[in-house]
Amino acid sequence: MEKVMEDCTIIIQGKLEKESYDFYIKKYDNCKVLISTWVGTNIDFSNLPKNFKVILAPLPPESGDQNLNYQITSTLNALDMVTTKYVIKVRGDEFWSYPENIYQSIKSEPNKLWSSSVFFRAWQYSEYHISDHIMAGTTENLLTLFNAAKHNFNNNRLNVSKWKVDGNFHKYVKTHAPEERLTKSYLEAKDPDRFEKVDGRFLMKEHFDILNIDLLKPYKVKANLFKKEWKDDFIPERNFSISTIDQLFSDEPYKLPNK
Repeated sequence: MEKVMEDCTIIIQGKLEKESYDFYIKKYDNCKVLISTWVGTNIDFSNLPKNFKVILAPLPPESGDQNLNYQITSTLNALDMVTTKYVIKVRGDEFWSYPENIYQSIKSEPNKLWSSSVFFRAWQYSEYHISDHIMAGTTENLLTLFNAAKHNFNNNRLNVSKWKVDGNFHKYVKTHAPEERLTKSYLEAKDPDRFEKVDGRFLMKEHFDILNIDLLKPYKVKANLFKKEWKDDFIPERNFSISTIDQLFSDEPYKLPNK
């Protein structure tokens, strides 16, 4: 990994699995890395490289739907220690290769937040649903997102979403997907005068972009809610997700059959 990433920190947050930990300490040997996990983890950190630091915190008393508050807390614990201009946040139970390719995407559009295509949902399937399997951008923007999300979680805000059936609005429901609450929190914080007043797809295209995960192989992706795992073979369009930000404006990803 080139020293060009000296102004970027990688945050590995949440529950840490040994396979992921072993992968990261082998592959991420030349960049700043913060592991933000929980007291009581069974990982042996005695072989921790010098470029790694570990943050061990107690679990918050409230997890939130799909562990949203765990994600917010562990990420903020790390962001508070970041001194670099850019950040790449990944999960402790997954792994990705070639973070320098993520870094190059950030540098190409530094005003945007970049995420993976893993469950970056088609608009017809779920509105305001980025992916939180990778989140990358300036440290300032990541702090804006997670501080806003923490405020809204604590105050039970932005927790209503549209339930769609076959791409059509069915009824309003309580938001269970962390990704929707993260997306809305960020857009409201960054663009309060236009949020929920203009077509949300335009705001999402303006403030987010999607990484090409084919450039990040080998990888391991987990969907704990669905008890599924992918290694190098996640196809967004077969999982109600999109590969490019412009697909937010298309019905086709939603209609692509699962095989």
